[in-house]
Amino acid sequence: MLDGHKRWIGNGTFADVVVVWARSSESGQVNAFIVRKGAAGFKPTKIENKIALRCVQNADMTFERCFVPDSARLPGVESFKDTNKVLAISRIMVAWQPVGLAMGVYDVAARYVAQREQFGTPLGGFQLVQERLVRMLGNIQAMFLMAWRLSKLYEEGRMTHEQASLVKSWTTLRGREVMALGREILGGNGILTDFNIAKAFCDLEAYYTYEGTYDVNVLVAGRGITGVGAIRAPQSGKKKQAPVDVQA
Repeated sequence: MLDGHKRWIGNGTFADVVVVWARSSESGQVNAFIVRKGAAGFKPTKIENKIALRCVQNADMTFERCFVPDSARLPGVESFKDTNKVLAISRIMVAWQPVGLAMGVYDVAARYVAQREQFGTPLGGFQLVQERLVRMLGNIQAMFLMAWRLSKLYEEGRMTHEQASLVKSWTTLRGREVMALGREILGGNGILTDFNIAKAFCDLEAYYTYEGTYDVNVLVAGRGITGVGAIRAPQSGKKKQAPVDVQA
């Protein structure tokens, strides 16, 4: 029997099959279950009024005495460590998303300053505009290289959860800066839907938060560096973990 509630599940409103990660009341460990659309006790509801990632329908899911047969339990999932394997892979994907979004905003900004004139001079001829373009491009290049390196480590079987969290948190943070700089360059036009900068700004906010918020991911990376978990308040006498390789 599944009882619980989960928000922000992508495509959960129309999916025929949902994989549910739930903690067993018997073992205390996390298991995974397949729940099919229309199952008794399972109710997905569309989250309305989103301003970011509007192409994705996110669901608010409720499970009330939802019966799942043991045959629908995914084999090989015995604890949250198995859940982490999925999270690590998804964080690679989310680490790449700000890279593409930032490239798009940079492209719009670069073309805009070449075409628009102020005081008889193209905006691209002003020092502060050039400074912002350089900062945007520098961030994008660094974001791309970090995401590329993370992907290579994964392909080689050497990627750690801490590395995935480090890169996901960092590219979304730097992507936020690129969005803000692009909006600045376009001035008032930066908040119009005509140029898509404002839309990208909102979408980046979603990237910054999902698949683990920025703060959660930096704390995962910080735990790898120090060997001390800080997500929860430390307990006296608790054994310290051995630090792991967070560097790429």
